Amino acid sequence: MSYAVSALAILSQPTAHADVVNLPPHEKTFESGMGSFTVGTHDEVINRIAPLNSTPTSREALVSTVAYGRLDGQAEGVLKTGYSVGCPARIGAVLPGIDPTTEFGLEGPQQNYATEQVQRQATEQAQSQTTEQSSSGESVQSQTQESGQVQEFESGQVQEFNGILPSIAIDPGLFLELDLQPGDITNVDIGDGKPLIPGKTVQIVTRDFHIKVDNCIGPATIRQYTYVLTKTPEVDDSGAVFGEPTTL
Repeated sequence: MSYAVSALAILSQPTAHADVVNLPPHEKTFESGMGSFTVGTHDEVINRIAPLNSTPTSREALVSTVAYGRLDGQAEGVLKTGYSVGCPARIGAVLPGIDPTTEFGLEGPQQNYATEQVQRQATEQAQSQTTEQSSSGESVQSQTQESGQVQEFESGQVQEFNGILPSIAIDPGLFLELDLQPGDITNVDIGDGKPLIPGKTVQIVTRDFHIKVDNCIGPATIRQYTYVLTKTPEVDDSGAVFGEPTTL
C-alpha cells in the first residue's frame, strides 16, 4: 500500500546512538529417549551503534554471546545460534513528485453601494418626468410608487451588481509517496551449526557480530535464539532457548 507523506515526518525519527546492553543467561535441559541434552547461552552483549549512512530508517548493532550445547547420551546433534530481526514496517520505494491541483470557481455578483443622496435625486427626477407625461390619475399612482422607492433608499444604501468574475486557485502539491510494506521477521544465522560431541559441552563464541537493518519504519527488535538438534536411528529431538527482545 502507498501513503503520501512529507519528508519531515520521516526525518523526524530519532537516530540510534551508541550504547551497550548486557543480557541475562538462559539454559534448559531436556529429557529424551536418547538420554538428555542441554542448551544455553551466557555473556550476551548488544552494542547499539549509529548507522554509517546516518539515516533514521537504518539500525546497526554489534552482538557478542556464548552459545553452548551438551549431549548426555549416544546420539548425533548440532548446535545452532543466531538472531531474529523484526521490523514493524518497511519502505519499498520512495517516489518524490508534484501533484498540482487547480480549482476553478466563480466569484460574485460583486456588490457596489451608492449613497442615499444620489438615489434620492434620481427618484425625484423620475417623479417629475412621470408627472409631465401622464394624466392626473396616472401621475398620482406613479408618484406613489416612486415615493415608496425613496423610502426604501432612505432606509440605507442601495446595492448594484457588477456581474460574475471567474477565479482560479493552484496548489503545487509537493509530496513523497512511500510504498510501505508489512513488517517482517528475518532469522540471521551465525555460522552453519556446530556438531555436538556426546558427553562434552560444545560452544559457539561470537564477538561483535554485525547486524544491520535498513528501510525500517519504527523500532527494529532483535532476539537471540540457540537450538540443539539431535537424532538417533529411533528419535529426532530438539530444544531451544531465546534471549531477551532488544530494540535497536
